[in-house]
Amino acid sequence: MTAPTTETTARAQAPVADEAIALDPAASRGPAPEQPGARRGGTLRILRDAAYDHLDPQRSYTLQSLAIGHLLFRTLTMFREDGRGGRVLVGDLAETPGRDVDGDGRTWEFTLKRGARFEDGREVTAADIAYGIARSFAPEISDGPTHLRNWLGESGSYEGPYAAGSLDVPGLEVPDEHTLRLRFRQPHPDLPFAVSQPVTAPVPRDADTGADYDRAPVATGPYRIEEHVPGERLVLVRNPHWDAATDPVRHDHVDRVEVEMGPEADEQNLRVRADEGTDARAVAENNAPQCVAAELIADPSLAGRLRRDPTPLVWYLAINTARVTDVDVRRAIAHAVDKTGFRDTMGADQGVLTHTLLPSATIGHRDYPDPYPAGAHGAPEAAAALLKGARPKLRLLSREGEYFTAPAKVLAASLERAGFEIELVAIDRPSHNAVLKTRGHAYDLYLMGMAADWPGASTLLGMFDGRTIGESGNDNFVYLDDPGINAEIDRLGRLPANEAAAPWAALDERLQRDHVPLVPLFSYLHVALSGSRVRGVFTSSFLGTPVYYNAHVEDGA
Repeated sequence: MTAPTTETTARAQAPVADEAIALDPAASRGPAPEQPGARRGGTLRILRDAAYDHLDPQRSYTLQSLAIGHLLFRTLTMFREDGRGGRVLVGDLAETPGRDVDGDGRTWEFTLKRGARFEDGREVTAADIAYGIARSFAPEISDGPTHLRNWLGESGSYEGPYAAGSLDVPGLEVPDEHTLRLRFRQPHPDLPFAVSQPVTAPVPRDADTGADYDRAPVATGPYRIEEHVPGERLVLVRNPHWDAATDPVRHDHVDRVEVEMGPEADEQNLRVRADEGTDARAVAENNAPQCVAAELIADPSLAGRLRRDPTPLVWYLAINTARVTDVDVRRAIAHAVDKTGFRDTMGADQGVLTHTLLPSATIGHRDYPDPYPAGAHGAPEAAAALLKGARPKLRLLSREGEYFTAPAKVLAASLERAGFEIELVAIDRPSHNAVLKTRGHAYDLYLMGMAADWPGASTLLGMFDGRTIGESGNDNFVYLDDPGINAEIDRLGRLPANEAAAPWAALDERLQRDHVPLVPLFSYLHVALSGSRVRGVFTSSFLGTPVYYNAHVEDGA
C-alpha cells in the first residue's frame, strides 16, 4: 500500500476470498457501528515527527498519510476494521463494493449513494470521482497508487487532465451522475479492493490546483482542514456536510483533530507517557525507539494504553536493478545486511526477521529456505566471496531524521564490512518517494517499508512487472524488467483464486533466487502509546499504523 513505513509505500491479478467483501448491501449503508462509551466533543491530538508526504488523495501512498486521509476523504470502497484484526470491504461512496457486470472481471460498475457531499455542500457525482482518477495519470502528481492507472492504461495512453484538458480516460465511463463504469482489456477481479485507495477520492475540477492541491484538498469525510502549516501543524474540524447516515465506517466523535509535527518518536512517547495536560488526549503516532519501547513494555501501569501490535508491514532494502545490474552483487548485498541491527535500531526489537518478499499473512505466502543466509548480523565472508575482490560503490538513500538515518547507518556499516563502499544520502521525507519512483534517479539502495494494499499476493509481486515502468510514479521502484517475470505475472493473473496461491509463492522464491530486487529485513511490530483520555484508536491490521475514525476522548475535554 504503497503505499512506505511509519511512512511507507504501498496490481491485482489473484482474487481475494469472498469473505473479505461485504456482499450484503446493508453492510455498506451508514451509519458506522456504534462505539461503546463514545462521547461527542473534545480534541484529539496526534504527535508525529514530520510533515505528511502528501494530503492530496491521488498522491497519498504512505501509511500515515492514508490514515489521516480516512478523516478527510471518502473513496468508492473502504475496509471497515473492528480493531481486533477483523476487516471487511464495504461500499463507501458506492452503494456496494461494486458489480462485476459480465462475471469475467473486465467490466465493473459502481452506483453512488445519494447525499455524500463535499465540504462546500456540493453533492459528489460520478464525474468528480472520474476526475480524481483522471488526475492520477498526470506526471506532475504521479507518486500515488498506480493500480488503476496501469490497468486502464492497457486500453490506451492518457496523460492526465492537465494535458490539453483531456478527460478521456481509456476504459472509464460516466453513464450518469450516480454511475461509474470501468472497462479493462484483462480481468481484474481485485478491482473492488483497488478502488478503496484514495486515487478514487472525488476532486472538484474547479478546485484542483495541481501540485499545490496538497495544501488544502477539498474534504468529503467527517473532517475538513482548518489550518495546515506543512512540517508544523495540521488542524481538522468537523465537515458540516458529512452525513453519517451515508458512511458505514467513520465517526466524527471529536470536535477537532490537531496534529503536531516535529517531535521525534522518543519525545512523542515520553510525553504521552507523562500524560500531562493536552498530552493525556494525544496519540504517539511513530513507533517508539528501542530504549523507550523497552521501558513502555516493562511498565505494567501502561498496559491499557500501550499499542503493541503485529502488523503486515515489512521493511526491505530495495535495490535499483537498473543501476546494480550484476545479480551477484545483489546477492552479496543480501548476504551482507545486518537485519538484527537494523531492526533493533528502529526500536522494533520484537519484530520478526524475514527473507520472503510476501509477508506471512498474505494469501500466497510460503516460508521457503533463505537463499542468502546471513545469520543475525550479516555474513560478510559469503558476500565478499561473491564480490571476488571488487569494491562496488553504492549510494544509499534515506529519509531525513534519526529514526531513519540511524538504522540506515547500521546497514551501511554491514555492507562496508563485506567490501562495499557506501555513500549515505538523506533527503526530506516528502521528496523521498517521488525521487526513487522517478526513472533514472542516482541512487542504488533505499529503505522501504511496505504492506500489501490488500491481502492478495499480487499487490506486492505485481510491482515487478517491467512493462509498467514509466518516467515517474513507478510502483516498480526497483526497475526490474524481465520478460519471463512479466509473462508469469500475466499467467498468474488469469488463474482462479483457488489455484493462484501456490504459483504466487513460487514466483516469490524465483524473484529472490534469480533477481534479488529487494532484501526483506523484518516484519514490523508497532509499539506506541495513547494518552489516558484517548479511546477508539487502534493499529490497522493492514496499514500497520494507528487509525482514527473511531477515536473519541474521555470527558469531552
